[in-house]
Amino acid sequence: MTHLHVPDGVLPLALWAPGLAVALLLLVPSVRASRLARRPSPGFQAALGGLMLAVMSIPVPLFAMEYCLTLGGPVGVLLGPAAAFQTVFVVSVILALLGQGGLTVVGLNALVLGAGAAVARPAYLALRGRLSAPAALAGATAIAQLAAGLLWFGVLALATRIDPAFLADPHSPRLTLLAGVTFAMWGVAIAIESAVAFGIGRFLGRVRPDLLPGAERGIAPAAGKVAS
Repeated sequence: MTHLHVPDGVLPLALWAPGLAVALLLLVPSVRASRLARRPSPGFQAALGGLMLAVMSIPVPLFAMEYCLTLGGPVGVLLGPAAAFQTVFVVSVILALLGQGGLTVVGLNALVLGAGAAVARPAYLALRGRLSAPAALAGATAIAQLAAGLLWFGVLALATRIDPAFLADPHSPRLTLLAGVTFAMWGVAIAIESAVAFGIGRFLGRVRPDLLPGAERGIAPAAGKVAS
């Protein structure tokens, strides 16, 4: 529930074309912002992008359906909003070339995933003063997944509003059941992503704590908490 596996020709042109245009336009300020901020090394950014691409290419069976991890939260925390958006855009293009959604949804997928990644680091820094690094990373990931998921649902709702034929029968009992299952899976997915992020936070806290934001500012763990 954080990126669209929609083939070309399904979403209305009035939705995916502006989404692609906005995504392309956002690349320009993101590059400028990366130059002004402490830009991550290209190798580090490429490594996280490759890891993100790898996990998103592997479907995880979840009940009768499949789910793909995204690592959008940890990637957003480690890279920052600007560099994370660039990474997400490239990953979305490659996934489309691999058949996970059409090329027409690249822009929308970049916006959905990028929105989650963009809020991850601010959320992490806000939580870090009260929580340990792993807990803060897990919390930031949950917030990121929540933001991306809400935007994902918003895109589908907008697609239905623009083109009512996008859904054959909006009042179908089957569609209502599917919506309920989707929301339930969304909650499970948030829990899975947060648990994975917690493990990543513990690993980095022990091996490379300097990679976590706030280390250079000397942010201390909360009272009674340990950094890892």
